[in-house]
Amino acid sequence: MKWSYLDTALLVVVSYHLFNAPYTKVEESFNIQAIHDILKYGIWDISKYDHIQFPGVVPRTFIGALCIAFLTNPFIAISKLFSKASSDVATGFETQLLVRSVIGLTNAVGLLCLKNSLQSMFDRYMKSQQKVNGRDSDLTKTFSWVGNWFLLFVMSSFQLMFYASRPLPNFVMTLPLVNVAFGLILNDKLNFGVALLSMTAAIFRLEVAAITVGVIASAYYLKKVQGFQIIRFAAMGASLGTFLSIFIDSHFWGEFTLPEFDAFIYNVISGNSSNWGTEPITAYFTHYLRMLFIPPTILMLNYLGFKFAPDNLKIVGLASYFHIIVMSFQPHKEWRFIVYSIPPIIMLGSAAAAYLWENVKVENMKNILLLCILPLSAIISAVFSLLFARISSMNYPGGEALASFNQYIVDNNITNSTIHISVPPCMTGVTLFGEIESPLYDITYDKTENYTVLENKWNNFDYLLTHINNPEGFPYKTENGKWELIQTTKMFTHMDFTFIRDSLRAFVKNNENIEFGQVLFNNLENIPPFVQKVISTNYAKNVFNEIFEKTFSKSDIFYTYKKVSN
Repeated sequence: MKWSYLDTALLVVVSYHLFNAPYTKVEESFNIQAIHDILKYGIWDISKYDHIQFPGVVPRTFIGALCIAFLTNPFIAISKLFSKASSDVATGFETQLLVRSVIGLTNAVGLLCLKNSLQSMFDRYMKSQQKVNGRDSDLTKTFSWVGNWFLLFVMSSFQLMFYASRPLPNFVMTLPLVNVAFGLILNDKLNFGVALLSMTAAIFRLEVAAITVGVIASAYYLKKVQGFQIIRFAAMGASLGTFLSIFIDSHFWGEFTLPEFDAFIYNVISGNSSNWGTEPITAYFTHYLRMLFIPPTILMLNYLGFKFAPDNLKIVGLASYFHIIVMSFQPHKEWRFIVYSIPPIIMLGSAAAAYLWENVKVENMKNILLLCILPLSAIISAVFSLLFARISSMNYPGGEALASFNQYIVDNNITNSTIHISVPPCMTGVTLFGEIESPLYDITYDKTENYTVLENKWNNFDYLLTHINNPEGFPYKTENGKWELIQTTKMFTHMDFTFIRDSLRAFVKNNENIEFGQVLFNNLENIPPFVQKVISTNYAKNVFNEIFEKTFSKSDIFYTYKKVSN
């Protein structure tokens, strides 16, 4: 397959979402901190690793972090040669962006492999049709655009694109490997695809086992396999994954462990996942799929796509819905638990879109409207994606607060100071990559959570980054000074359409005497002045910025204090 403009566009969209929201949240903290520690301390001495002090509820695998750190190292070496930032003042935030870029690249490559496999499968399918029906037969259907429709639908999907570069365990090697496995299945390499899926389940995310079982069951149902060979491949993949996980993760955790098995015992067998909330058994179908596909065109196209899909695509499609059904029995639900099913669902929708786009003749208004729905659906989805991206970018105040504090340190040339960061900022963007590590400043970032230890340290802090908006609400009194507010950080709270409504009313009132005919013009000189103003680049940019600022309401949530003497 040749590299196309859409392939490049996929990388651009992933990069846009990365730089639009460069910080991370608590769900992503394990992998981002693990990657930081691997890059900084190496793999043999784990005494300074973050998970030693903050181990979390259950152990997680280090294999994904190891893979990303290994892939990132060459880019770090190159970036050091061209970095313009002074090594004395730079934090590791540039490295965090590189790490997330590599995560995004792995997910993009996985999606491109899947797209190429999908197109190759349909190319073979079309050739087989031509042999049976003849090249110009009315019975021969073409699907030359199926790969392009897949990329268009993928790029307009907010969840896939926004989270593609995020260090969530579902996206750090897990989704890319699942997509590669799906690609193998589409290319008639069913046994190797199942082996890769089962290995991924054993190492990274155990819920992938449900989709593995779905693939095996669908293959038997469609009579694509016989005997137990496919089950042997699944067992080999699971065994290899188990061995690698025990061997590597036991080293990093300092004890014998198989993280995904431990997590399964804790969350499923013991039922502790319910502590994070429960939802009805139908939630994935009634809420999450509806949220993932706005508008639901792809879902509505799935039946038609399944009708024309070759058997290999049917196997992947059936396995995906089987996966969602199995996950529905788990009381605690999150959309990322079924993220592996999204690409196959999009593939089925893409198959239907390609069939309609290439084989339905434009003979009447009904067909025209039907074909217009396809690109219009991708456009509407992209608009919603941009809207959600704007809102999501304002939900990482902890990272913004830490970056502002670091800039304050550099601007004022502050040295030998300690800042305590409370839990809420740590959950919304604070990472080890965001800390100034230069000995010239010697800044200590304290994240103590234990109240007894915190009380003993309290009087040694020079700065506080906290969610408490008044020093009188601090848990402990300061004996040798008082706290002075130096910075505040805002977070998105709600949308307020008052400004848009009032602006539209004022616009209509000010231009109510202008007839519609006046706006119709034959050349540039006839453009009414107010229209010229609207289409002015700078004016439009300022208007949109003002709309965003006044529509997306933000409120103070974190406060940075400096201790001053009495």
